[in-house]
Amino acid sequence: MNRRQIGCLIGAMILLVWVSVTHAGTVSEEAQRYMEQGVAAVEIAKSPADYEDAISKFEKAKSLAPDWPDVYYNLGLVQEKAGKYRDAANTLKQYLRLAPKAEDAAMVKSLITKLEYKAEQVITDEDALNIFASLADSNQWQLKGITNANVFSKDIGWVKSFSRSSKPGLQNHLFFEFNSGSCCPTLNGVCPGSALPMGKAVEFQTFYCMCEDGGCLSTYNYRFDVMSRNRVKMFLRVHRAKNIGGGTSEASYEFVRR
Repeated sequence: MNRRQIGCLIGAMILLVWVSVTHAGTVSEEAQRYMEQGVAAVEIAKSPADYEDAISKFEKAKSLAPDWPDVYYNLGLVQEKAGKYRDAANTLKQYLRLAPKAEDAAMVKSLITKLEYKAEQVITDEDALNIFASLADSNQWQLKGITNANVFSKDIGWVKSFSRSSKPGLQNHLFFEFNSGSCCPTLNGVCPGSALPMGKAVEFQTFYCMCEDGGCLSTYNYRFDVMSRNRVKMFLRVHRAKNIGGGTSEASYEFVRR
């Protein structure tokens, strides 16, 4: 018995879900039941997060019937809808390995190509952290779009360097150094610190003593946002001490990969 089900209208997108029992003699009833449950989960899904239940059901069906092509097909489509493009591409490759002569082979190959491209564009938290850590490399990045140049100076306002922390337990932190104008204790002329990125964004601040006696405290608040693999936006807000004029200044920069 063969059954083809077309289900799950997602906005204007129609997800084609195939459920065939071509391998009825080799696929257990339990595997088929998980497949049907996965299809049901797809039909009621309303957001990418909702597909996790369907993924779980198809994964269970796959574990029980590892040579069943259709479960890979379904799983790959749902992984795509959940935004797991690399997983989806790999799963659909397994589908073609098990069903190389499938009628939809050409279509699936085209979909795999698109998924692999999408996967390359997705920036994971790990990718973002590495991008942040590379910004101090002028051979990789060019700074553009200065809107208020007097906020920054090479001696006071600018973060001197970025790197990934190598300290145990802090490997997911961004390590940075400020120039010696900062009001914190310095090490070899710089002020070290660290921050934990929030996905594609990282925020941190430092304080600068603008007077020789350690007074005239000004606060520098930084924010960096990864817009793409080749573009990072930076925003700085400076709150100056009243005894040096007070007020707030802002500047925005853009790092563009060379």
